[in-house]
Amino acid sequence: MREVTAILLCGGKGERLKPFTDTLPKALVPLSGQPLLYHLLRYLSAEGISRVVVCVGYKAEAIEQFLSEHANPTLDITCVNSGDAGMLDRVLDAQKYVNGRFLICYGDTLANVDLKELQTQHLASGARATVTTYPLHSPFGIIQSDADNRAVVFAEKPVLPHFINIGFILCEAEVFTYLTRGSDMPTFLTSLIEAGGLYTYRHTGKHLTVNTEKERASAESELVEFFTYMDGQRI
Repeated sequence: MREVTAILLCGGKGERLKPFTDTLPKALVPLSGQPLLYHLLRYLSAEGISRVVVCVGYKAEAIEQFLSEHANPTLDITCVNSGDAGMLDRVLDAQKYVNGRFLICYGDTLANVDLKELQTQHLASGARATVTTYPLHSPFGIIQSDADNRAVVFAEKPVLPHFINIGFILCEAEVFTYLTRGSDMPTFLTSLIEAGGLYTYRHTGKHLTVNTEKERASAESELVEFFTYMDGQRI
């Protein structure tokens, strides 16, 4: 994976994580005594990534300071500050630091995706881009009824027959031509679908999001089990 550059999107304000984000950028919100960004970079390094472009905006100076004070010897990290920009504008601003294939990662999502397996499938399919998906888990209990409205099945927070986009989008360099300033991720992915160039990779391992305090606390409780590989060792 050393030929792949990871683009890590860490520019959002994290409004739903207040009061943490009153003083911290979302990427530095703590999980088990370390910032979320620390865990993201540790995962990428363990998966063989050596080049990372960290796209910053809100409280960018705090992220830049953290990276300068906690250098990872296995990673070549560049910060790109796009200010209050949209997600795709941040990716476009990172383009000049990318040479070849790249991986778009969300800065609020931890998932122990097997990047080597993702790349193997991506190359075999001939995809322009491969987006990592995850089964949709209902946050509610679901009741099924018969024709007489008699309840016949109750399932507590079941896994639904649908898949969600969790990032980890592996792209060929030509994908930059599908990006338009001021556009958004749904439009970008739709343009790739219409061109027949978007494929999916189904992840079934850990998927932790950090958008709210409830999600942050849940992710913290599962962090020990999160990593499939760490420092080259299966744990």
